[in-house]
Amino acid sequence: MRYATRCAVANLLALATVVCAFLLRRFPPETTQFYPRCPVYVWLHLYCPGCGGTRAAAALLHGRFMEAIHWNIAFVMLSPLVLLFLALCYWRAVQRKDFVWPAVPESLLKTILVLSAVFFIARNIPAH
Repeated sequence: MRYATRCAVANLLALATVVCAFLLRRFPPETTQFYPRCPVYVWLHLYCPGCGGTRAAAALLHGRFMEAIHWNIAFVMLSPLVLLFLALCYWRAVQRKDFVWPAVPESLLKTILVLSAVFFIARNIPAH
């Protein structure tokens, strides 16, 4: 991909991210019905590892950290890593050098996968 095209795509994706964050902040899921429902919950009545992620993101955008943890602690804990990864991807995309995806250690990916499975099981155990 040419440098100019790569920069345009990176800037367009960054702008889309900002617009999505603005919309999520302006129209929180608690008061708006246009956000999609989780298909895992709709079909199986189980909370997947991502359930509550949209509400957690909205709470974080409003500065309500404890509420975000209530909705989805895994989302809150992984958000800094994901934001760092996206920022690094953007930075590499706008550099004049060839774009190379940031390397993510395989052990980190396996750890996240195992923790996601444990989180999925733990959040579906009845509390009473």
